[in-house]
Amino acid sequence: MINMKKMYALIISLVINIGSFIYLTTHHYALKLGVSESSLCAINSKINCDAAALSSYSEVFGIPVAVAGFIFNILMLGAVLFFMLHWIQRSQYAVKLIQGLLGLATLVSIVMACISFFVIQVLCPFCTVTYVFTIFAFALSLKAINPDEKEFTWQGYMGEYKSHLIFMASIPLITWLSAGMLSQNYGLTEFNKVIPEKIALWKNSQMFNFNKDVGLLRGPADAKATIVEFADFKCGHCKVAHTTLKKFLDNRPDVQFVFKPFPLDGNCSASPDMPKGDNSRCLLAGWALCSEKLFKKGWAVQSWIFDQQENIGGNSNLKPFLDTMSSELSIDGAALQACAESAETFETIKSSSQEGMTAMVRGTPTIYVNGRKLDGGQFIEVLKRAISEL
Repeated sequence: MINMKKMYALIISLVINIGSFIYLTTHHYALKLGVSESSLCAINSKINCDAAALSSYSEVFGIPVAVAGFIFNILMLGAVLFFMLHWIQRSQYAVKLIQGLLGLATLVSIVMACISFFVIQVLCPFCTVTYVFTIFAFALSLKAINPDEKEFTWQGYMGEYKSHLIFMASIPLITWLSAGMLSQNYGLTEFNKVIPEKIALWKNSQMFNFNKDVGLLRGPADAKATIVEFADFKCGHCKVAHTTLKKFLDNRPDVQFVFKPFPLDGNCSASPDMPKGDNSRCLLAGWALCSEKLFKKGWAVQSWIFDQQENIGGNSNLKPFLDTMSSELSIDGAALQACAESAETFETIKSSSQEGMTAMVRGTPTIYVNGRKLDGGQFIEVLKRAISEL
């Protein structure tokens, strides 16, 4: 009745799925809270699990698909082990239960794969692993377990085997409870409560007009939504916001984004009260602006600086970093430094700083959506909600 080799292969398939769904679940919540670092499977615009996690298809009725997949595979692993160890009766009903649920999971996997490939148009590596091993598990269940000779009737489920119906009904219930506990554990439940307040404040805040010629600009000119960020390259919170915004923008090409330097250094700040520093914050801002002006590599330099923020740290001598960056990004370092140190560039940075002061920037990062200040705009869920209101 049981092919043990195929049974072990079935168990391994379910364990692989469980591991994949654990990663997808933690990644899903980390993205929502804006604490996700570089993803293992965010390789490029087409091979990217961030795009899948940020899409509207990543949740069903507020429950992450990853959580549902994790719970389902845990319960199926338990059912298969109980069957194999003879802890439940090896009846035809148990066989049909296991094969039927894995068949349903296979159908769901095919649907999700089609959504990923044809609607979202990205390949999510970890998602693909679950699709493949779910189909594999279903195929193995058909070969590993052969039903007995007892005649199968649906009335059996209403009588002797009604516990199977209870098991099937428990899957969505356990999934719902687990999603709620995970949301609570990650702090997402409380976070979601304040999002409506942040959106209401954004809608009623003062509108400002920003000069898109000052700063780094990406996205279509006719975009429905425009995000403006004021940031300092040595600000730790700005680095976190950079990671979040980059993930969001890489998967929302319809949104325009303007990065405006706001160095916290009186050498290039428009604020007369800003204390003067070692000028390194000003030079970093100049590198970003000049690399775009001279080489059209402003965004590459912006990302490089934030990626190296911990190494740059309290260093006032940026020459070693300039040499490394110039080599890695194929930039003329001497020309870049000359531009960054020029009076014209400092005036441009001061102009950006003055815009921020006029818009009542009190710290970095500060984010605006369509000219209105969005408190918490460095969080993807807040951004998504605001843009959905436009």
